[in-house]
Amino acid sequence: MTTRASRSHARQSALLRRAALFDFPASAGLSPDAEAARLHTVQWLARFGVFEGAEDAAEYDALRFDVLTGLFYPGARGADLNLGNDLVGWYFVFDDQFDGELGHRPEAVARLVGDVVRITEEPLDTPDAREAPGDGYERPGGPLLAGFRDLWRRINSGRSPVWRARFRHHWLEYLHSYHREALERTGSGGGMPRSVDAVLALRRHSIGVQPCLDLNEPFGGYTLPDALHGGHPLAKMREATDDVVVFTNDIASLDKELAAGDVHNSVIVRRERTGGDLEDAVRHIANLANARYRWFEKTAARLPRMLSRAGVGPDVRRNVQSYVDGMRNVMNGNLGWSLRTARYDERGIEAVSRGRQRPWAGLAESDALVHAGRTPG
Repeated sequence: MTTRASRSHARQSALLRRAALFDFPASAGLSPDAEAARLHTVQWLARFGVFEGAEDAAEYDALRFDVLTGLFYPGARGADLNLGNDLVGWYFVFDDQFDGELGHRPEAVARLVGDVVRITEEPLDTPDAREAPGDGYERPGGPLLAGFRDLWRRINSGRSPVWRARFRHHWLEYLHSYHREALERTGSGGGMPRSVDAVLALRRHSIGVQPCLDLNEPFGGYTLPDALHGGHPLAKMREATDDVVVFTNDIASLDKELAAGDVHNSVIVRRERTGGDLEDAVRHIANLANARYRWFEKTAARLPRMLSRAGVGPDVRRNVQSYVDGMRNVMNGNLGWSLRTARYDERGIEAVSRGRQRPWAGLAESDALVHAGRTPG
């Protein structure tokens, strides 16, 4: 017992020591509805059959994704925050599917990703879109696909075509990154990334930040014009947000990923490339995160004048400011959650050590899911 407690204390001390290398805040305002969203999402996932029992649900709940969502969207309330928390919860359940054997089977990953992509092509007004999960509810394709179908329709219903197209584009980038990661693990995609830039190019998609940023628009009651959203400097600011979250996550999850054998991590790649000490690699990645955050803040300070000179009206400028605040909340909130969650502490490391996976990590392995919705030929 003493050994385990000492080990846990050492892990937490290492995490705090590494987090102190960041120059940006480790928290943001937390939505007062985070606790309600916590209960909602655990029940939502349970209704779709993600958990086999109370112990599985408790292990999920200890990860406190509601804190992450509440920090991402401190101004969101009620149904909006529930929706954001369901998205974050589904993200992590889906991500855990690839930590084991499935993550080394590119063809199976491609089939699963294809099943999810096909749901994004379904009409939003089909009859079963109005069904609520519960007793007797048909779950086509198993918990992952049925849960995603419900989530996709709730998020997209009533949104503008411009926003829906942008959101879907970001989702497809996120989903297809899993196939590329599987190819790299097996050597059929050119081998593992050999530089920080190479791992970052993939992780910008696999981290799943862009769809989370997209939710700032419907939660705020606006839609940014495509020309502004994809132009200078917002596109680069979104990329900087990706990078800060990737680097933060790679440092916070380092011990967990070393235990699980996952090498899609910029710290691990940096150490392998330079042959130096692990903590030297941590400091290098933290410095990259700090530089990207400083650039973001300098650009954010200049942005109002840039927009005014470009003739952007006051309403759109306010919406852009809201979106910039949303990007900042994601960067700060991700770091704040990383210091509170059990995902990266001793419990999280033990949960993926010695071949052990999360209880829900095998959802994609059932034939009913992997072959869902497939037609011959």
